[in-house]
Amino acid sequence: MVQHDSSNSGDEISVPIPVILENPAKGIETGKYRLVGWGIDTTGRRLIDEIVQIAAYTPQSKFSQYIMPFADLNPTYSRRHSIRVINTVRYRRLKDLNTNQYVKTKSEISALQDFLQWLETVKGDNADGIILIYHEIRKASPGMLLEALRRYQLIDRFTNVVKGFANGFNVAQAKCANTTKSFSLRIMSKVLLNKEDENFSSAVDRARTSFDIAAHLAQSERMDLGKPSEELTGIESHIIDFVCPFTNPISAEEEEIAVFKVRFLKDVFGPSKNLIC
Repeated sequence: MVQHDSSNSGDEISVPIPVILENPAKGIETGKYRLVGWGIDTTGRRLIDEIVQIAAYTPQSKFSQYIMPFADLNPTYSRRHSIRVINTVRYRRLKDLNTNQYVKTKSEISALQDFLQWLETVKGDNADGIILIYHEIRKASPGMLLEALRRYQLIDRFTNVVKGFANGFNVAQAKCANTTKSFSLRIMSKVLLNKEDENFSSAVDRARTSFDIAAHLAQSERMDLGKPSEELTGIESHIIDFVCPFTNPISAEEEEIAVFKVRFLKDVFGPSKNLIC
């Protein structure tokens, strides 16, 4: 579990960044899974920070829900996600800075329950589980989601639906190393999808693009680029077989969180050195 408060949730950095994969995905066995693009907007990148928006995408169905955080967004993350908490005497509201409109919000538990219900519907009876694919240079989102689910005893319901998380950055890094030296979401969208000047401030756009990039790379492995991504469903065997080696199961994510917490506690409460009495 890598936590860097300076990371960019949109992964829009266009210069090459040296990345050490401290916790590479363990992979899962192939099966009848459904690939779902996924992203979150947050108040920060630490486990204790709050989720402000959850978004998910398949070509046939989409999910998006804003959450009213307890804390205000600092200026950095307000600009990054183009949203701002507006405080008045009587209420708090969330404002989209791109449209200058207020957005409808829910409590964290209500949003998580809606997200789980959507995942259960999308999974259906024909799939063994869902693989959530996101795109981050420095991984943080899976741990933040799992911690939020744990607060409301929703982990078991989540693991009954979701098989694991796949980081599209790792996929792009493995498959496009000979083509480009930068694997951010913006660069991959430009190189693979021919999309210029995309705005990835919203989790909605990152979720959609994460799915499209993975589908494009899976199609290119088959040399079958004639079928556009909108005709895909996310359950095609070649896509699932392509993504499974890059998927980290929920149990592995939980282990990473536990290790991170132990290291953090050791740093905070470990034996002090060179104390001056």
